[in-house]
Amino acid sequence: MAEANLSPSPSGGYYNYPVIRRPVWTWEIPVYFWLGGIAGGAYLTSSAAGLFGDDDDRRATGGGFYIAAGALLPCAPLLIADLGRPDRFHFMLRIFKPLSPMNLGAWTLAGFTPMAVARAMAQAGGEARLPMLLSLLSRLVPSRLLELSGSVFGLVLAGYTGVLLGATNVPLWAKSKLLPGLFTASAVSAGAAAVSWSAERSASDRTLAKLATVETAGTLGELGLAFGYIRQSGRAARPLMARPYALPFWGGAVGLGGIVPLVLRLAARGGSNRTKRRLGTVAAACTIIGSLALRWSIFEAGKKSSEDQQASMEMATPKE
Repeated sequence: MAEANLSPSPSGGYYNYPVIRRPVWTWEIPVYFWLGGIAGGAYLTSSAAGLFGDDDDRRATGGGFYIAAGALLPCAPLLIADLGRPDRFHFMLRIFKPLSPMNLGAWTLAGFTPMAVARAMAQAGGEARLPMLLSLLSRLVPSRLLELSGSVFGLVLAGYTGVLLGATNVPLWAKSKLLPGLFTASAVSAGAAAVSWSAERSASDRTLAKLATVETAGTLGELGLAFGYIRQSGRAARPLMARPYALPFWGGAVGLGGIVPLVLRLAARGGSNRTKRRLGTVAAACTIIGSLALRWSIFEAGKKSSEDQQASMEMATPKE
């Protein structure tokens, strides 16, 4: 029988074995992160328009409540599918531990989903899209209260996923403290893009310009935080610099989801209204796709970084 190689590795690891175990989360998690981010961003955008915008803004952005509710409905099933058994999700709701990212996320999802569904029903009732009885019941929904409280829940849902990953010992996820902010900025830009896309035919030019401003602000914040995240991560970010994750991160998240929408928005300024709307639609689609690429690439590259012995040892070594 051949002897195992028990010599210390040159990279600083321990006997050529990974220091930590590779995460076992599957594809359901990044999809849940993406849908939760869009839901939070869309709900926040429509709520801000309802609370601070004019009548045209409210009419045009009402579709954001439908988007939020539609994006949230698959989230719990995705979590349950990853957990393997429905009762495990139920067990997380038996206690309330706000200092636990996983427990806080479960409670946020459980609270935000009915809020978003109720607000979407109120929107449908106000637009006469429901049968008479349901339309009458929808008038009892406290829309303004739901917009305020739901916006808080939406922001938590958008950003807690970064806190959840950062609470692990996976180098790429935990080395930088900017991941929650990065996911939040991405959620704001993707949510505003989804609302802008849904309102493209009915919204006035002024309303679309406001939505484009929110989307652009989120995209600029996302790009700045992305570069800061890479810089802070150091060696842990190496999987994002090489195949197969460099293309979805740099080409998908940064390029298609960040730089391309900014260029399209800039190019639309000098065009006709029709050109502005077409370029705005393409920019919104790119932003939404880039939001998925961001979460998927960081999620999968994080698994790869768990095999980097030296990156794990650097995290475990206290700074002098």
